[in-house]
Amino acid sequence: MIRCTACGYQIPAAVFASSREGACPLCRRPVQAVLLPAMSQAPKAASPPMLPEEPPAPGEATCFYSPNRRATHTCSHCGVYVSDAWSAQWGTDYVCLKCLDDLRGHRKDARFEVRRVLWDNIALGTALLPFLICVPLLLLGPAAVIFIAFPVMASVITAPLALAFSIYAWKKPRSMVPRGAARTVWALVLSLLQCGAWGAFIFAALSQTFLR
Repeated sequence: MIRCTACGYQIPAAVFASSREGACPLCRRPVQAVLLPAMSQAPKAASPPMLPEEPPAPGEATCFYSPNRRATHTCSHCGVYVSDAWSAQWGTDYVCLKCLDDLRGHRKDARFEVRRVLWDNIALGTALLPFLICVPLLLLGPAAVIFIAFPVMASVITAPLALAFSIYAWKKPRSMVPRGAARTVWALVLSLLQCGAWGAFIFAALSQTFLR
């Protein structure tokens, strides 16, 4: 079908069978079109390509999913014998189509991931959160001392959280773009320093209380 540029009517290709020039049957606007040979040919039903069947010889392993085919690979995920028609190469491994669908559907293989939670960024952001809040408050001058006390006190919660996130992020895959563990290391160091400072402060406060 050819669409008229004026009214949008779909002009039958037969209008331009003998000439490039024609008119829209609805609005009678002159239209020019060039018909490609493929437009005059009826589409042929295409059948999916079939892999040739190779019946197994006596004593040879057969495909688990199609016993009339000779097994050519072993699924590296579940271990069954599969033929070329029922296997796919994934990296350096061969997996059966069922396991490939399972790995893709349940995301058990990191190579199927399209997004990833960056736990190292979360850990570092949690460790730096009290300091990031304090920096703009310093612009308020001496009056900011009262307000700075709140994010500093909040670090008693964010520091253990950042430490937990750092330990959790250490064994988790990082960004899909290759990078090192610097963020996790910095988050671990900062959270340990904050936890140590709070531990020393609490110990000193309790010592003063019991020594009186």
